[in-house]
Amino acid sequence: MLTVIKCASCVIDDLQGALVTTVPEPETRLSILREAMTWMGGAFDTCCIPSYYITRVHRLLKERSGQEMPFSELRQRCNEIGVAIRELLSDRLSSMDRDEERLHFLVLWAIAGNHLDFRTVGTGYDLATDDIAQQLRAIVDEGLCIDHTAALLSRAKSRPRTLYLADNVGEIALDTLLVRELVRHGCAVTVAVKGGPITSDAVMADAHYVGMHEIAPVILTGPDTLGLPLDEMSSAVRQELALAEMVISKGQANYYACSELAGQLQANIFCLLRTKCSVAASSLGVNSPRVNVAALLGNAPSDRRTTASEQARGRAQY
Repeated sequence: MLTVIKCASCVIDDLQGALVTTVPEPETRLSILREAMTWMGGAFDTCCIPSYYITRVHRLLKERSGQEMPFSELRQRCNEIGVAIRELLSDRLSSMDRDEERLHFLVLWAIAGNHLDFRTVGTGYDLATDDIAQQLRAIVDEGLCIDHTAALLSRAKSRPRTLYLADNVGEIALDTLLVRELVRHGCAVTVAVKGGPITSDAVMADAHYVGMHEIAPVILTGPDTLGLPLDEMSSAVRQELALAEMVISKGQANYYACSELAGQLQANIFCLLRTKCSVAASSLGVNSPRVNVAALLGNAPSDRRTTASEQARGRAQY
């Protein structure tokens, strides 16, 4: 999904929210914001994916503020809560025998975990961590707007070589349950995380904290890039993409890249995400800006469920 004009204001608004949280000095905030806007004024175009621009302004924030890992306390708290929720889900999963029920349950919770995105309007860098479980439960209760989990299960049972593109801290703890389920079906899974901290995206230390490395090999997508970088992709991920028979893409930023790569890869690409804006939702054929999606890119079975509440949300302001 390429950038559209509407994305420009979101990039700057996101940076502004991050600056308020991480940079105490008003003068420094203004200086960083001005520099980012100047860069955007010269660089912004519609030939790149949105995460290209978000990555650059957040790198600027880190460089100018001297913070190697912004939001470190919030990141750690999300991981702790994710691990605690995982234990509760594991207990529920133990009572499920049907493969279809288990996978649908795990996909829903893995997508709900995608809510732990500090950049999201309505969540944001001031994310309240004391009621995360309740927030995720409410998202699970919405169900899936696009539901291709049956196709995902069918593909998983053919034991494909699988690349799993992880997304956020906290969320990655819930991903471990889904990855373990894929391995149970015989999938040879490799998990990819970011090579450096960027907003709420998970890095290698987060994968180790939640024990992902004990379930599957973990590699790096590239440097500190939001989502999967098309321009800075690591050789390890390039190789896995070339060899993969199935790709599981978590989150909207990874969707940006995978939707552009879909025609070049032999793999089936399943995108698991909670849409964060009307632009991304519309590209998936959805009216509402915030819905849960488990979508097989390309030729997929028609199973999109639109509720009255979704239609109402779709008429809301972006």
